[in-house]
Amino acid sequence: MNKKSLIGIAAATWIFAVAASPALAAEEPNENAGILTAQILEEGSNIAWGQAVLVVDRPIDEVLPIVQDYANYADFMPNFTKSRVLSQRGSRAMVYMEVSVAKGAFTLWGQLNLAERPQEGDSRVVEAYLMEGNVDAFSARFELTPVDAGTRTRVDFKIYVDPDIPLPSSVFSRENERAAGKTLRALRTRVFEGPRGST
Repeated sequence: MNKKSLIGIAAATWIFAVAASPALAAEEPNENAGILTAQILEEGSNIAWGQAVLVVDRPIDEVLPIVQDYANYADFMPNFTKSRVLSQRGSRAMVYMEVSVAKGAFTLWGQLNLAERPQEGDSRVVEAYLMEGNVDAFSARFELTPVDAGTRTRVDFKIYVDPDIPLPSSVFSRENERAAGKTLRALRTRVFEGPRGST
């Protein structure tokens, strides 16, 4: 049996176990409170982007530094096991990251280019693109916009991952949507806890 077949079986088993878990299904609505998720079609692909939107009760100056804290993504982002900055100049960085999937059955890794785009209006945008790795494609985008006279921040996060695993594209579209929601839950927790769990 080849490597792709083994990975496909492991991933299918993991996805079935998650989908069949009543405890997880019961927890998700509360965990997603205030977070809207969706799938967005990607031109030329059968896999959709995952999108999540959240309004955080903190000003943008408290949220943006956490989004740009690339070296510490492994401390609070879901499934991240490594996040090491290889080089950085301002908000632009080359970052090596590893993500554990299928309950630790295998690891996705990539060298990412992360940078803040030139500011457009009040919004701040941080984007990530895959330079190399063991996935076919990876892109992510945070858009932060001040709302309510700057006292709160609307966060619009999108993620697209094609992990090169032989499973239906609809599985990965759902996983991208789920990952977007988990990322914003983790970001919200980090904003309120602070970098070292302080209040």
